[in-house]
Amino acid sequence: MDATPPTPTPDGDDALAALQQELAQTRAQLAKTEKRLKAREGLLQGLSRHIPGVLYKVVVPPGGEAQLHYISERAAELYELDPQATGLDWSAHYKRIHPDDLPMVLQLSREVADEEGMLQQFEYRTILPKKGQRWMAGQAFAAREGADGSTAWYGYTQDVTEQKLYAEALITAQTAERANHAKSEFLSRMSHELRTPLNAIIGFAQLLQMDRSSVFGDEQRRRVNLIEKAGQHLLSMLGDVLDLSRIEAGDLPLSIEAQDVDLVADDALSMVGAQARHSQIRIDTHGVGSHVYAQADRVRLRQVLVNLLSNAIKYNRAGGTVQLRARRAGDEVLIEVQDSGIGMSPEQQAQLFQPFNRLGVEQSGIEGTGIGLVIVHKLVSLMGGRIEVESQAGTGSCFRIVLPAADSEPEPSDQIPLSDGDLFARPATILYAEDNEVNVALVHQVIKLRPHWRLLVAMNGKRALEVARRHRPDLMLIDMHLGDMTGLELAAALDSEDTTRGIPRVALSADAMPDRIHAAKAHGFKAYLTKPLDVMALLRCLEEALPMDGPALPGSS
Repeated sequence: MDATPPTPTPDGDDALAALQQELAQTRAQLAKTEKRLKAREGLLQGLSRHIPGVLYKVVVPPGGEAQLHYISERAAELYELDPQATGLDWSAHYKRIHPDDLPMVLQLSREVADEEGMLQQFEYRTILPKKGQRWMAGQAFAAREGADGSTAWYGYTQDVTEQKLYAEALITAQTAERANHAKSEFLSRMSHELRTPLNAIIGFAQLLQMDRSSVFGDEQRRRVNLIEKAGQHLLSMLGDVLDLSRIEAGDLPLSIEAQDVDLVADDALSMVGAQARHSQIRIDTHGVGSHVYAQADRVRLRQVLVNLLSNAIKYNRAGGTVQLRARRAGDEVLIEVQDSGIGMSPEQQAQLFQPFNRLGVEQSGIEGTGIGLVIVHKLVSLMGGRIEVESQAGTGSCFRIVLPAADSEPEPSDQIPLSDGDLFARPATILYAEDNEVNVALVHQVIKLRPHWRLLVAMNGKRALEVARRHRPDLMLIDMHLGDMTGLELAAALDSEDTTRGIPRVALSADAMPDRIHAAKAHGFKAYLTKPLDVMALLRCLEEALPMDGPALPGSS
């Protein structure tokens, strides 16, 4: 007889269903866990593949060697290692570390393992086969793991070479900027201290030469002329040094516009004419034609031509010639200064544009600083041009300036020539704010050349304000350093009051730095004259700056 299978009891059915439900929940949980693990694995792979540095985990067992448990994929690229050889060999990257930095890295490895819970930061150099020397930097953190007392070392390293170079370049730039600022401050003080005594030397020498009384003889005038020439030479040296410093500091303002070379050449020729006549040098200008226009700064182009013409005269021979030529050649303008002088050897030409190098003529008795041609070279470069030289010892030299040509005519000059008529006879009151008695005495003598002008003097800024309120002068001549305030502060104080606002003012200062000049013009100064003053230049400037409608009434606005 067949056996009958047992019939499941209700309790058995419930147990099986519960077991199946638990199994399904476990499978679902395992699926979720597997999904999370895959997501985390994907995240880790993404980090390993895409972050710029290297993630790693190193385990150091007690008394044992460091064992690499994980390192991200960028390690081979970062250290230029064979990807197949990287594996779990922690010491593979040591051969890339700079020999001078390897002891420090090995010591750091031991310290990290010993300093549990402390964040260690490090930086070292590597020598890579392709990239050469690189800087690596990173952080590491140690934590105890495992029952055997092992230490797990988690860290991150990246290439910081670009950041390092940028930081070094920034520090270098800041150091250079501070050095330039210090140099500018020094030059400003030097300029002021030297120009102040030169102001008296040159100014009084000019006044003495203008004195035609019988008390002053020809021999005395000759000696005074030598005094003025020596002062002008010192002033020229000072100006050259300041110009060179401003050029090297990138602080020389230029206004590049279309210039008529013929007109600029006329200006330059008028400035060297007396020198040429005294040296018995004939200047031939037939090669300078009209309608030759160059892109240049008018003042600096004139300075270049004056320097080249002056050199061509100085280093010429009695009865010699200087030729000035200008022509257009395609998109360029060529300006040539050729002389029949002593010329230069190839060795001298190789040293031509070295500062303070006078090429062996120091004992010739010819005055010079040795930096004029250096300034010419730099000015021409700043104006987008170049300078070329052809010379032969004993025959002469030709300096050729090449500048970009201008296709349009220059704008007409807005300068109005001075009238020689009623300006001199018109009464005017001038207030001079100056704290140096010698400078005051000099300007007092200059103003005497205009009998209809009255000079008031204030020895500091506070006194200048009081005199200006009481008398309201037609013009103020202001020094930039007045002891109790600067000339700019005095200008601001004048503009703050109705009784003194609008008084024309001219700066007269030994401070010749460009930032001071720009600041003065921004404060409403009509002109900025630098000491040592030129007597006739001061008179012309005052004539231009004085109001055209006669003296102002006290208290008028």
